[in-house]
Amino acid sequence: MGILRSLEMEHDIDDVDKFLQYFRTMCDSFEPLIIKLTSDSEKYKEAINEIERLAHNTAWAARRLDLGEITDFCVFCEEMMQEASRFNGPASDEFADWLLLMSDQFEKYCRSYENDASVLALFNPLIVNVPNIISK
Repeated sequence: MGILRSLEMEHDIDDVDKFLQYFRTMCDSFEPLIIKLTSDSEKYKEAINEIERLAHNTAWAARRLDLGEITDFCVFCEEMMQEASRFNGPASDEFADWLLLMSDQFEKYCRSYENDASVLALFNPLIVNVPNIISK
């Protein structure tokens, strides 16, 4: 039995479906938002706010299912977006590359659930190397 099947057995199916919907929406939106935040200051602010909102919603849904690792990763993403919102943008190349690592990690986690993997995908340790320069 995989991690998705376990969730479905232990929790309300509507909560599991909501979690998967929020998670997939975030994953599908993440890379286009990264591109958006590299273009100009106005789009930077919009993209940062949207990434923060998506991470917040996914954290909320994960918390309802007691998914600590996913919740913690989403909260970390939210906190980084709050920090990034202090800058005017556009995003530095270093920050955009780091966000691509975050996007890839979210995608791997999401696929772990969607494919009912036996374990959650491994965490990419390069993500702990938070960029020094967020905005150009």
